[in-house]
Amino acid sequence: MSYTSHRLDGLRLRHLRLLELIEEHRSLRAVGEVLNRTQPAVSQMVKDLEYALGATLVDRSVRGVELTSAGRLALQRARSGLASLHQMASELNADQSPTLRVGTNPALVFQMLPAAMRRLGTENPRMRYQLQAGIVGDMLDALWDGDLDCYVGSIDWDRIPRDMLPVLRHDPLIQTDLVLACSVKHPLADRTDVTMAELVEWSWVLPPADSNNHIALETAFRNHGVAGPTPIVECAAGPSAQMILARELDALTLVPRLMFDAPVLTGELRVLDIPALKLPPIQIGFLTLAEHEQMAAVHLLRQALRKTASQFGQAEIQS
Repeated sequence: MSYTSHRLDGLRLRHLRLLELIEEHRSLRAVGEVLNRTQPAVSQMVKDLEYALGATLVDRSVRGVELTSAGRLALQRARSGLASLHQMASELNADQSPTLRVGTNPALVFQMLPAAMRRLGTENPRMRYQLQAGIVGDMLDALWDGDLDCYVGSIDWDRIPRDMLPVLRHDPLIQTDLVLACSVKHPLADRTDVTMAELVEWSWVLPPADSNNHIALETAFRNHGVAGPTPIVECAAGPSAQMILARELDALTLVPRLMFDAPVLTGELRVLDIPALKLPPIQIGFLTLAEHEQMAAVHLLRQALRKTASQFGQAEIQS
């Protein structure tokens, strides 16, 4: 089955919603009830969609129906497109300037992203943003589902399905270290002879166990034959909250080094020098989907971020 562009002319929005309903119900009869159509009519809609896209999207068996790998990819792309349409309709209905939906990690809210927005706002004062901050996996899911136009932050390539890679557009920006930190009054603040086994015995404030940073720390300890620390507080509120808790609870914490360039607890926390502890650097990049990269607002933010990246003390990555 091959694809030609003229075949798309007969498609309607309900054809795109069809894939989502099949994924949810796994039955053409149930899908027909939702759409108020007969099962043969729904079956014909599936055939029309497969003909238009030039691929087999649905597997049929005695157990019902399910999406093929091509169908799952089409669903992912359809969700993104439908979400963009809903966003556009909302903006037009409200007679507002376009809103750029940006996802990021909490650490970047303090300096890099605001600096890029400030640079962009000088030239485009009507730019509006909807900003979401969260862990990497949640932000990538929001990008796939069309709830974000772009994402700025750490990128976990291992979590990205291989069939999604061709539709991504990526710009590397900066690199920063992952470091241990504590209050300047903590007993370990001035020591450089701390062993991995000793580190475990202290109180810790850490990000969630499924976060990339926590996993990196756990791996570093395991590489030394030591089980990772059990935190007294597991904090999903971002590195600034971790730093405040570490100070107040006299605990160790794990944050990106760029947090020490932000005006957060200036002079109250210190980076620990632990020669034995080897943590991977964090790569910060800009990510969007192919269909979004031609959006004027996405293009402008992308350029502003690249210019802003060169101003930071961390090593900028050259693409």
